[in-house]
Amino acid sequence: MKQYLSYLATAVFLFATAAFASAACVQGDNGSTTQSYTLFAGQTINSGNVSATVVGDNLEVTYTTTNGWTLNEVHLWVGADVADMPSTRKGNPIPGKFPYVSGDIAPATTYTLMVPLSDLDFACPGDDKSYLVGAHASLSKTLDDGSVQSETGWSDGGKISERGNWATLSSLNLTCDCGSSPPVAGTCETAFAYYSSADSNVDSCFLDIDEDNDSVGDFNRWGWTVGPLDENTNTTHDVYAGAGKCDTGKGTLVGTLHVDYSNGVATVTFTNNTPYTLDETHVYVGNEILPRDVNGNYTVAPGQYGSVHDGSDLAENATGDVHVVTGLSGAVYVVAHSVTCGIE
Repeated sequence: MKQYLSYLATAVFLFATAAFASAACVQGDNGSTTQSYTLFAGQTINSGNVSATVVGDNLEVTYTTTNGWTLNEVHLWVGADVADMPSTRKGNPIPGKFPYVSGDIAPATTYTLMVPLSDLDFACPGDDKSYLVGAHASLSKTLDDGSVQSETGWSDGGKISERGNWATLSSLNLTCDCGSSPPVAGTCETAFAYYSSADSNVDSCFLDIDEDNDSVGDFNRWGWTVGPLDENTNTTHDVYAGAGKCDTGKGTLVGTLHVDYSNGVATVTFTNNTPYTLDETHVYVGNEILPRDVNGNYTVAPGQYGSVHDGSDLAENATGDVHVVTGLSGAVYVVAHSVTCGIE
C-alpha cells in the first residue's frame, strides 16, 4: 500500500510539474518570466522601459515612461528573422508598417501591445525559441521653459544596421520550461469578473458587444463588463481565469470580486481562493459599458482601464487587492481584470 501511495504521489507531482512546464513564458534574466529593456529617447536618454511577459496565449509588451516623458505612439515588431521586419532597401526599419501599433495615445505614460503566441509560431510543449524585438516609440517631454522636446525611442539592444539610423533590436527568448518547482503549482492566466445580465439587451461578454451595429462583434478578446450597477449597490461576482470565448465551463473559478458603490465612490475588492495568487489587477469603473482609449474608441485592453496595480503594487503571492474609484455618479459599469497564478 505504501509503495502504491508513493507511486501515486510521484505521478501527481510529475503531472503538476508537466502542467506547469507546458505553459509558455518569457525566459528572462535571473530566472524571471519578464524581460525588461531600457527605453532610450534620442539614442542616449533613459526615458523609461519596455517589458515583455506572457499572459495566457499572448506576449504582452508594455511601454512605461519616466522622468517626464510621455508616449505619443508606439510600434512593435517581433520576429525570428530580421529579414521579415518591414524595412527600407538600406535596412532601416519602417515602424509605421510594424504589425502592432497603438495609434495616437498622447500623452500616455504606459501602454500595452498584445502579440498572440500563434503569430510567433510558438506553442507548448515545444522547443525554446529566440526572437528579435523592435520596440519603437514616439516620445515627448515638456521642458521647464514650456517648450516640448520630441524624440524617437527604441528599446535597448543592438543596432540594426551599421550604415543606417540608430534603430535597435532587443533579444527575447520564449520557453515552455517555466520552472519545475513553482511556489504554487500551475501557471498564470488572465481572469475577469463574470457577469450574466438579466437584461437581454445588454451584452456583457466582450465578444458580443456590437456598438457600431454591424452585426459583428467589436472585439476578439474574451471577458465581461459588469453592469449597469446603480448607486448604493453592494454585489459580489465570480472571477474566472482562462474562460476562452466567455465559456465559464472552460475556465477556472479563482475567486470573487466585491463591488461596493455608494456616495460617488466604488470600492472594488479582489479576493482569490486558495491556492490562487494575484500578479496584476486592472479595474475600470464608469458610466459607459467599456473604457475608451485616447482616440475615444471603446477598448478592452487592461492597460487602459484607469486603475492599474502591477507587480510593484502587490505583495508577493497576494490573494487580495482593493481599487477605490471616486467622482462617480449614476449607474456605472465595472470591468475587472487580473493576472492570476496557480492555475493547473
